Amino acid sequence: MATETSQSPSPIVSSPSSTNTTTSLITINAAAQLPIKLTPLNYPSWWALFNAFLLGYDLMGYVDEIYTPSPPSIASSPSYPHALWTRQDQLLLHAILALVSEQVISLIASAKTSKAAWDKLSQLFANRTRSRVISLKERLTLTRHDSKPATAYLQTVKAISDELALIDAPVTDDDLVIHILNGVSPEFKELAAGARARESSISFEELHEKLVEYEAALQCEDTHTASPVITANINQQPHSSLPHRESSGTTSFNHSPSNTTQFRHSYNTFGTGYRGFCQICDQ
Repeated sequence: MATETSQSPSPIVSSPSSTNTTTSLITINAAAQLPIKLTPLNYPSWWALFNAFLLGYDLMGYVDEIYTPSPPSIASSPSYPHALWTRQDQLLLHAILALVSEQVISLIASAKTSKAAWDKLSQLFANRTRSRVISLKERLTLTRHDSKPATAYLQTVKAISDELALIDAPVTDDDLVIHILNGVSPEFKELAAGARARESSISFEELHEKLVEYEAALQCEDTHTASPVITANINQQPHSSLPHRESSGTTSFNHSPSNTTQFRHSYNTFGTGYRGFCQICDQ
């Protein structure tokens, strides 16, 4: 007569798709594994980090009800599946509470399970109502480059885009590029025209790189343009007392805007010695 085979210990949770069959608890070092605390302004990045942690440790089921506790038993053993599930859930709840700022913790302090805390945060910061979507899209449309650095402008646009994706209203890559190009300062019109003329799509990362490089080039050009330029104001002296050098083939400059611009162009282009002939001091 064949003997009955012994069955393996019950898992902490009961889920058809779960691979978590261990009876040991997963400890969470919140400060080391999840170094970002949730504030009212960084929910998308905090959620992405915590979500990856839950998936990596196979704990996502605790916050989306895929894992359910085994029925309670009269057994008092702390290793019984229901007790293990409860303990793991409380460890996860503790991690959530430890990873929110003081402004947020009071809003979820009454949560008794990790799912309750997770759902409350979602309701507070990832509201999927139509008014929320419209508000974010309006912010995306009205965001302008103005005088802020290109990096700060792009980070603002990307943060709004990430929030829309989080509430199931994602912005396509092409639409995101259009919003960015429509909001850049007039100084970037040449780069914006080139990006629009491309036959292939441009990614956010590539556009970010181009805008930052273009901004650096503009700043470098402004630095050269602001260099001191020696000019002479002939209106301060009688014309008859000024020496005439044009007949000798030496270039002379007056103070008209066009000649000043031409002089600056020549000086910036060659950048060595020639600064024109001064009609005041004959040097």
